[in-house]
Amino acid sequence: MSGESRSLLSFLAVPVLVADPEGRAVYVNPCFEARFGVGSGSAHGVPLARLFEGGAREQVLQAVAAVCEHGQVARLKLRHGDAGYAVVVSPVIADRVRVGAMLVLCDEPVGEERLLAFHRAIQEPLADLARSLDALLEQTGGRRSERHRVAIEDGLRALERVRKWSDELASMARAGSAVETEERFDPAQAAREASARYQREVGAGEVPLDVLLPAGLPRVRGDGGRFTDALLELLRQRLGGSPRPASLTLAAKSVGRGPEAVVLVSVSDVPALGQAVPAASPDDVPSSVRELVARQGGALHTTADPIAGRTTTMRLRV
Repeated sequence: MSGESRSLLSFLAVPVLVADPEGRAVYVNPCFEARFGVGSGSAHGVPLARLFEGGAREQVLQAVAAVCEHGQVARLKLRHGDAGYAVVVSPVIADRVRVGAMLVLCDEPVGEERLLAFHRAIQEPLADLARSLDALLEQTGGRRSERHRVAIEDGLRALERVRKWSDELASMARAGSAVETEERFDPAQAAREASARYQREVGAGEVPLDVLLPAGLPRVRGDGGRFTDALLELLRQRLGGSPRPASLTLAAKSVGRGPEAVVLVSVSDVPALGQAVPAASPDDVPSSVRELVARQGGALHTTADPIAGRTTTMRLRV
């Protein structure tokens, strides 16, 4: 970069970072220094992974590598501390050669970020409440007692209204975003998180969960946090099914290449010896899981086999 370019960038009131193709900082402007706690002149040559926190490191490194390789502008969102940023990553070209990438970080309205975070957080207690009401219906003989059944079904309907308006608020927040961006996530990582939460909830001695996952998978469209919640909800439903399964299996793999590439994520429940396997039904998958997969552009399919048990496969677009 020329000295004139650097001086112009120094006057911008938003953080600016210039990186080389190896993922090292070449220049940061004073606003970046102030926001990210970098001393004047000390960022030169520093790996980008040391300048960002948590998942933002991977996002930035991938964006810089892609822009340097393909020369196309990339957009992403990241958080640093309590601040959210909409980031535009552009190629830096000298003598017709891509020599780096420039990142301009624009402030993201905090309200939208917090609203989406609250929406993700509220999904788990909503699912807990639905399970509690279902259990109460069984324990009180509610299906035979009209008084209990009506009261609990009213509660379940109210719960669905809360979930509906929660989803509406999240949709409004996404629609109001200043930068159009498509969220992506690694389904293998989401499945591992769902497995860990299942193990914490269920504990030893209960229905075991076999996990068959590669180290990583191609990123797919959608919200990773919500997909983890959906997987956990599906595992819980299978755990509480009748007859109770002898074991559960959570697996994932990638299939195809190019525009046809997809990731298949499956949940299988294996019956105990001598148990009958119920026929496949739409009720095998919670409605919230079906809606989430559909919003992500995916598809669901459930099969039932007398020996292998029931398997629900989610087909996610890469």
